[in-house]
Amino acid sequence: MTSESTADTNDYALEPVPESAQTSGVAVGMINGALAFAVPGLITGIEIGEALGFWESLAAFLVGGLILAFFGTVTALVGRANRLTSYVTIRHVFGVWGAKLVSFCFVLSLLGWYGVNLDLFALATNGLLVDYLSITFNSSAIEWGVSAVIVITTLYGFQRMEKLSTWLVPIMGVVTLFLLIKSAMAMESSGGLAAVEPTMSFGTAVSAVVGSFIVSIVLLPDLARFCRTKRDAWSASFIPFFLLSTFVYIAASLAANVFGSDDILALMVKVGLGLAAFVLLICSSWLTNVLNLYSASLGAAAVINGGKQKVLIIAMGVMGAVASSLNLLDSFSEFLFSLSIMFTPVAAIYCADFFILRKQAVYRTDDFIPSFNISAIAAWITGILFTFTSVETGLFITPIEAIDALIVSLVSYLILSYITRAFRTNISTRSSIDSNTDSRTDNPIKNSTKRENP
Repeated sequence: MTSESTADTNDYALEPVPESAQTSGVAVGMINGALAFAVPGLITGIEIGEALGFWESLAAFLVGGLILAFFGTVTALVGRANRLTSYVTIRHVFGVWGAKLVSFCFVLSLLGWYGVNLDLFALATNGLLVDYLSITFNSSAIEWGVSAVIVITTLYGFQRMEKLSTWLVPIMGVVTLFLLIKSAMAMESSGGLAAVEPTMSFGTAVSAVVGSFIVSIVLLPDLARFCRTKRDAWSASFIPFFLLSTFVYIAASLAANVFGSDDILALMVKVGLGLAAFVLLICSSWLTNVLNLYSASLGAAAVINGGKQKVLIIAMGVMGAVASSLNLLDSFSEFLFSLSIMFTPVAAIYCADFFILRKQAVYRTDDFIPSFNISAIAAWITGILFTFTSVETGLFITPIEAIDALIVSLVSYLILSYITRAFRTNISTRSSIDSNTDSRTDNPIKNSTKRENP
């Protein structure tokens, strides 16, 4: 789940946020908190709950939520200190073209989320048609047709849809609370939960939890730059990534284990939501994808230095429909795991750059920015490759893969940066010595005078 900036946070895109525009951490946190109540949040809880059982999944949600909250606080502090967008921050650290590469990967992740939501839309639509009309349609046809509607909606009704999404958030919050209460009542009447044979490691489950919000963590400076104080930066992270998301995951996991189903539609129907379950799933998937599509078009514009917004929205809509054919919903946990390994290093690297290398000296718009920061790119790739190949190599630092990616990329970046800095210092020193030697050689009369007049 992601949280690209919307209309309010697009101001001051290339300059620090002034004091007059700053706000509280609670207000900032609730923007990401809205994402916790989207349907993919429920799917995350169901997938992990079914794989680990309720009690072990509860531990995974708490550990993953704490990792997200603490890591998010660090990225929020970077945003709050510099008052710059995440893209400008990443540009300072990764270089001009390095930042474009990172943005390209963000676009791919947004298209992945777009595909997941299209799958959910098709699932809900077919479920509605079967239950009430006893007919069904080809899922691919539904996904392509719905994608066309989403493109049109994004082109001509984005502002209205964004406002409508704010009404859906409290409704989904009430539905989640209702799901939790009904599941708890059913568990009490049934005498407890059945034992589950885990089909996923605890570390992978925690990494999947981290992956569910890692893109939002990396992009948190977009929102946290509006925070007034450091305490607001903490609130902006802990409210959505620990409190609200963990609540959603627990409710979904309990429902999956009590009713023995991993089908979100079936679970909502079993707790008595009926037709409302179908309507909520369809509306949530539709609204979320409008935001995903708009954000993907903005990311694409950053990669290619402009481009007509309408053309980019249409292109992203087509690519998103293609992504839905990958059936990422069937491999949702693997998708989340991949996101955690791909993007955790990005945040680790720019946090290390700001807090360790620069010693919290703020980035400035007139700073020199190279085309590529080889140290940052190499550390990013190293963190990804180490973690993805750890299963084959047997090399683990911790039981949690996302933490391994963080550690490896951070340490690699620091080592490479110190080596590069030492190399440049050595060259600069040699150049200075050579320059002084040349100046003495080129002025023999002056040197001779010095010897004759001690």
